[in-house]
Amino acid sequence: MIAFDPWTASAALMRFKIDPDRSTVSAKVAEPAAWIRGSATGTFRIIDGAVSFDPANVTRTGRVRILIDASSYSSDKPSRDRYVTEKSLEASKFPTIGFESSSIVGVVMTSPREGTAIVNGFLTLHGESHAMTMSVHATLGADGIFTGDGEVKFNYEDYGVTVPAVLLHTLLAGDEATVHFHIVAAPLQ
Repeated sequence: MIAFDPWTASAALMRFKIDPDRSTVSAKVAEPAAWIRGSATGTFRIIDGAVSFDPANVTRTGRVRILIDASSYSSDKPSRDRYVTEKSLEASKFPTIGFESSSIVGVVMTSPREGTAIVNGFLTLHGESHAMTMSVHATLGADGIFTGDGEVKFNYEDYGVTVPAVLLHTLLAGDEATVHFHIVAAPLQ
């Protein structure tokens, strides 16, 4: 996602495969009666994904693709997990959540192997795709491991997702999700 060392100025496209075991995606939503109960945070499992870029021209060549298992939502309450996956996300009908970048802009290097960028793309959730923009902080370790961290907020009702509720659907959860992600990707050989 970011141009790194000066010696890579003539480098070719670098390709990375996301490591699902080392990467995390979490979503935080205000609970019904949030003024008492606060927010609920659950995690999702990444199924697959890739990152690629030419360090000499990240804005022209950078690409990100992430595929998430919609049925993998896991919080501290199994009953919430079932409601979110079965009723809200309808994971049996829409088994995956995906993000694919369309452009990477605003690259700012903070060191030769670290920086930030704005990633534009499309989030596909509950069978609907909508444009999304997020800021990403990325590093390329001396070991060749790529990491990307960021956060994005969006109204999940825009995707046709049902807002969780309690008490005969009188107390609704928040309709905005705050998604945090930590992506770890190893170079493809």
